Amino acid sequence: MKRGRVRYPLRYRRARTLLFAIGLFWVWLWLGSAASMEGLYHSPVHAALAVYALAVAVLVSIPSALLGVITMILTHPRRSAVVVALPLMRPRPVERPHWWYGEKAS
Repeated sequence: MKRGRVRYPLRYRRARTLLFAIGLFWVWLWLGSAASMEGLYHSPVHAALAVYALAVAVLVSIPSALLGVITMILTHPRRSAVVVALPLMRPRPVERPHWWYGEKAS
């Protein structure tokens, strides 16, 4: 029995969410990080930690973005796929009441 290729739409969505979060990080970095870093200059330790954290986040975000793009390319969902909507709750078959309950029992 030949099996077809299995598609994982959840991986595609996670990769897309990762790219969106990385994009928001870079927009924040370009537009608003200087104002938040300005408040840390009263303590050189806090400023050094903040600069180190931003440097690490930048260096981690680039390979993460590349990995997200590769994941999106490899797990791209088909456009010709048919979406089958299954009911979340199937109706239970109606059972006749037991002989000791009677038909008017609640």
